[in-house]
Amino acid sequence: MSKGQFWRQSAAEGFTLIEVLASVIIVALAMTALAPALTLVAYRRAMSERVELANRLAQEEVDRIRTLVDIELSAAPKAFQDPAQRDRLPRVGEDPLANTPPPDEMPADANAGNYTHKDNYSLRLAQVQVPGRNPEEYVIQTFRDEGAPCIDRRENRVIQGVPCSFRLGVRVYHRFSFDPDTRQALPGLGTELVSANQNLANADVWLFPMATSFVEINPAANLGDVCRQIAITIGADPIERCRAFPLPVGPVET
Repeated sequence: MSKGQFWRQSAAEGFTLIEVLASVIIVALAMTALAPALTLVAYRRAMSERVELANRLAQEEVDRIRTLVDIELSAAPKAFQDPAQRDRLPRVGEDPLANTPPPDEMPADANAGNYTHKDNYSLRLAQVQVPGRNPEEYVIQTFRDEGAPCIDRRENRVIQGVPCSFRLGVRVYHRFSFDPDTRQALPGLGTELVSANQNLANADVWLFPMATSFVEINPAANLGDVCRQIAITIGADPIERCRAFPLPVGPVET
């Protein structure tokens, strides 16, 4: 067999060991170059999912308080003179409301949705099952302003100290915003919403809430409220036009 025939036969039978090793090295170098980019993509995707989940938790907290006002507090406002009932509402925050400080620690546990009250805000711990990952914990910080007192329309009285209309603030922080051993807030924990301005691959991202919400909470309007609002809108006297729906004029409940 000639030398030319030997090389042609080897090439026809497959790759040489040197060619295989060269291919493996090239693939390894390519994967090494791509690994940081793939890791960053996976991290950003996980962070986006956390932000989406935090926004859902914030909306659920708003809906929970709004339902409490509409169904229970407005129907029986005097019941909320009981401190145990009033504790179902969040604490009054700073003025202006956005100046309410961030939480200083995590609540002890997910205590069936009840609040842990601080001086000017209230906290709840939510544990969420995430497909493909371990359960994640979020701290929901809720606070409100003094608001307007409730009206007991059955007895035609204003119930002082029990707010039916108020401005509500909600912030949602991830568990990573707190020290895993002491449960204290990380130094420098802020109140500004995490956004595209913060690099989601930066560890400082945990110094910001994943979601925030500021909304007005009001009881569902009755016919008298609607009548008076329409009268004001058209420039008419709301008392004269809405005599069938008089405002409370009885003594103030203290």
